[in-house]
Amino acid sequence: MILNGTFQERRQLWNDLHDTFDNVLELIVEMAGGVNVYDITKYRPYPDMIINEYLGNWDIQTLFNLRRDIIFASQAGNVYKYMYEDFMKPYVNLVEEVLKRKCKVMVYNGQNDLIVETPGTFKWAEKVHYDDAEQFR
Repeated sequence: MILNGTFQERRQLWNDLHDTFDNVLELIVEMAGGVNVYDITKYRPYPDMIINEYLGNWDIQTLFNLRRDIIFASQAGNVYKYMYEDFMKPYVNLVEEVLKRKCKVMVYNGQNDLIVETPGTFKWAEKVHYDDAEQFR
């Protein structure tokens, strides 16, 4: 079980789990003829610039009270590298802690995303429990 063992053993198990996920995802993409994992209805690269433009828009920054001194750009490679071990971990408890501290949280995922699919997002959001959980959902 992942919770047993030394810290290094647990780290290795989480990394192994992510490696397995990556291998399965690669196989799915290959077997589906090169489908885009961020939009399974497409067979072309995902247009990252759409998100950058959306979050860089003055009206959207105002709507979500985003800091204007932050440049929103595609950081996927860096994020993926540094969060590799964390990618498969259940972090509902940390989301609850952030929400309890009255921090605003925006959950973003695509309805056609293979990796962070909508049913999975709803499932973990239902596991969030704190005083204002219903308002969060």
